[in-house]
Amino acid sequence: MKKMKYWILLLCLALGLSGCGSTGEILDEVVQSGILDEYLQPEKVQKIEVPKGEMEVHFIDVGQADCALLASGGHFMLIDGGNNEDDERILTYLRNAGVKKLDIVVGTHPHEDHIGSLDAAIEAFDVGAVYMPAVSANTATYRDVLDAVAEKGLQVQHPKAGDVLDFNGLPVEIFGPVKEYKDLNNNSIVLRISVGETAFLFTGDAETTAEFDILEQGFDISADVLKVAHHGSSGSSVEEFLAYADADYAVISVGIGNSYDHPEDVTLKRLQNYGMEIFRTDKQGTIVCNTDGENISFRQEGKSSQTAAVTEAAYIGNKNSMKYHTLDCSSLPIEKNRAYFADQAAAEEAGYAPCGTCKP
Repeated sequence: MKKMKYWILLLCLALGLSGCGSTGEILDEVVQSGILDEYLQPEKVQKIEVPKGEMEVHFIDVGQADCALLASGGHFMLIDGGNNEDDERILTYLRNAGVKKLDIVVGTHPHEDHIGSLDAAIEAFDVGAVYMPAVSANTATYRDVLDAVAEKGLQVQHPKAGDVLDFNGLPVEIFGPVKEYKDLNNNSIVLRISVGETAFLFTGDAETTAEFDILEQGFDISADVLKVAHHGSSGSSVEEFLAYADADYAVISVGIGNSYDHPEDVTLKRLQNYGMEIFRTDKQGTIVCNTDGENISFRQEGKSSQTAAVTEAAYIGNKNSMKYHTLDCSSLPIEKNRAYFADQAAAEEAGYAPCGTCKP
């Protein structure tokens, strides 16, 4: 279903950019214009080959959202699925990685920036099991995921704190949610995957309340690698939780110049105070972590077209209002409506006018 939007976009652009000429000439004109670069440029990832008993984790750069692909011995697990508009990027990444089947799919909680493209992944690949918390959301995005699961003849499973799943012989311990909360973030599935003597802790968007409840249960949340909760929000990663996690590495999945100011300085300071080496998708693009059960190594798979384009950006444009802003303007648009410029001349050449609020 979602793939149709790209063909519709292609057709509309073709009709708009050329009033005459053959179909081939029109399509060539569209592609050469660069307008479709976001959709046509695949992420540079090689087929993943990891022996059983070892694991590789790909924290895929999906901007202000979460998506992680785990691989071990030819088996794959997907934790979260980015935003709705990330579907082609995620599917391309998974196909290039050699994914044929997803043994486990986890939607940590039903917010769009975590389950937006899970339906596309479920539709595109064979799936063993789908896990989500026992809470719902009255959104089209959430219903799309449920429909995709039903079409595969599966049912969403709701793991409970204390459950242990199996990922190709690797234990997946469920620590949260401990109970049902009003705040969907606190209902995030929190899990730890152990590989030999190493462990990875994934926290979704769990906030302080959920973190303390997990600690009260007495779970062993110690880990070597921590996927930082809620994109580095100050409302998560409380000091007590970080102390018990005692991680050496922290990974933050976050969008460049996002309007939430994630990751917040107070969170970064907490992580640094506990001696964690910090990796960020807004700074480094897709981040890959490999463990043989004893040693852990990191590498940068390569920045996505979006990350590469905006790393050196000095100004952010609003595609709707056609205004450009400073990076700290209070009127910044949401991620999908942004355009990035290295300087004011580039912004104005593209037809953007200065914002009246920040007055760049």
